[in-house]
Amino acid sequence: MTSQNNIKNLTCPFCSMHCDDISVTTKNDQYKVGQKNTVCAKKIESYNLNTKSIVMPMIGKKVVKLSEALKKISNLIKGHNETLILNHGVELAGLRSILSFASQRNCIVDHVNSKFLYQNIGIVQRTGYMATSLTETKNRADAIIIFGNEVLTKTPRLIDKVLTPKDSLFSTSKKEIILIGDFSAKIVKNIKGKGKCNITNIKLDLNLIDDFLKLLATDDLKLLKGLKKSELIKIKNILNKSKYIVATWTASDFVKTLNPKKIIAAICKYIVDLNVSSRAACMPISGILADETSSQALTWMTGFPSSIKHIDGAFKHDRNAFNSQKLIDEKNVDVVIHISTINPGKLKINKDITNIVLGHPNTTFTSTPDIFIPIGIPGIDYEGIMFRTDKVVSVALKKIRDIKLPSTQNILDNLA
Repeated sequence: MTSQNNIKNLTCPFCSMHCDDISVTTKNDQYKVGQKNTVCAKKIESYNLNTKSIVMPMIGKKVVKLSEALKKISNLIKGHNETLILNHGVELAGLRSILSFASQRNCIVDHVNSKFLYQNIGIVQRTGYMATSLTETKNRADAIIIFGNEVLTKTPRLIDKVLTPKDSLFSTSKKEIILIGDFSAKIVKNIKGKGKCNITNIKLDLNLIDDFLKLLATDDLKLLKGLKKSELIKIKNILNKSKYIVATWTASDFVKTLNPKKIIAAICKYIVDLNVSSRAACMPISGILADETSSQALTWMTGFPSSIKHIDGAFKHDRNAFNSQKLIDEKNVDVVIHISTINPGKLKINKDITNIVLGHPNTTFTSTPDIFIPIGIPGIDYEGIMFRTDKVVSVALKKIRDIKLPSTQNILDNLA
């Protein structure tokens, strides 16, 4: 019998903005997104089951019962020396279970994007910075500087929700949007199409951001490669007239630069210096794999945001010794438990290490893992909680289909 439901105000778990106004129609556990934003709709709909979806546990390439897979995992962990739990995106309850399981088995816990997390956190630790929220940026900022190349591709609704909102509490004039980096023509056209902002696009080499910000802070009109004198004067005039300036970026955009930490430090310092005579703030955008949820939960429960290991009754932190990438590349762990509830990409598997994957049914791999257990997707298959990129809001995730798959919490609690 066909059953159809119309769901309004669904919270999307698939990027760090966690927009809560998604409309979905479900029919026989397949769903269709009613959103006009085709990028978001396509991404959310990609998690529908298809002919390639894996809905039964696998040991190697053999289909097995869940009880058999769980027993095999327990035996593998008992017979090895070092186990790493690698988080590719999990909601709050799943993280609590990860920490509980790790505390019983003395595991290492890390997030796949922890290197980007520490680039932002490092600034907070060393010098501090002034931050703002998505809501305050939407309502108060009259000039927004966006550094990078892909931040608006990774979080596409940043455009209509924050940069060019339909309604704003305090701003009646058009926002000034300054793009620093090689943004695609499609992105620029998309922003312009909203008609609610003025855009200045500077195709500057990201390695020159530090020098560019120093120019903005002085009366010097020295030119940089990719920067015209007229553009520099225009930006200075915009910023001098602005009452509230916000700088935003995502750390992963700087991964190919010579010194990502230096770039982020330069942005933060520039914003702090602006506050001597005006109002300005930073709004870093976290990664799309529930990075902020992981950071918040681990910090509350262990005192550290990532790269931790349970030793002698407590969690210890060492961002080098417990760096998941190094541990896997140098084969300093025996078993890796990959947990991937929202990761749309292909999981990289090191065949020289025992690999266990708890992943959504559409997960793909570079090579077959030793054990794969399909699990549900938070916000699609079960309820949960995630934290928005600006750290000020926790959002509730709904359940919109029932494909009888366990959650991360179900599996780890059964293994504990």
